[in-house]
Amino acid sequence: MKSEKLQIKNKNWRRVKLGEIAEIIDGDRGVHYPSSGELFRNGYCLFLNTKNVPGIDFDFSEVQFITKEKDDLLRSGKMQRGDFVLTTRGTVGNIAYYGEEIPYKHVRINSGMVILRPKREIIEEKFFYLFLISQEFKRQIEVIRSGSAQPQLPIRDLKLFEIKLPPIDKQKKIIQILFPIIDKIK
Repeated sequence: MKSEKLQIKNKNWRRVKLGEIAEIIDGDRGVHYPSSGELFRNGYCLFLNTKNVPGIDFDFSEVQFITKEKDDLLRSGKMQRGDFVLTTRGTVGNIAYYGEEIPYKHVRINSGMVILRPKREIIEEKFFYLFLISQEFKRQIEVIRSGSAQPQLPIRDLKLFEIKLPPIDKQKKIIQILFPIIDKIK
């Protein structure tokens, strides 16, 4: 049996900014941001905190919720299936994917996170995931993050992160080869 080799040739690949391939959505930090007294053990909308995003996946061992009424008051920061969450304050650079397998229908991020919504006509979700877990992404975080007492990853800088992007057909081929291996590791 002949093994397939992954050969990455940079022909037709282009260097693009993260802000070109994904919408970066900040959470609502306005007057309606939930106080600790408005967070519950059960409820309508899961309200994520950094403990829920400890690495490259979600951890739902400790969850908190807000009511539908509070959810309706908040303007931004609501996740859609296919979104990624990225921690941007304190522990920066942790990610998780909000796919169909996540049991919560309504999910919002807290003020220490952003939503990354890939532009699917430009980048495949799984290829975007490969970028987010790459050493190249981690290196860019280390260069950009600011703050000594509490590290931060400002959105204005995050938009400028660079990714080497192949055409969609090449992205699909890379995914086809790498994801069976990644799934076995998980």
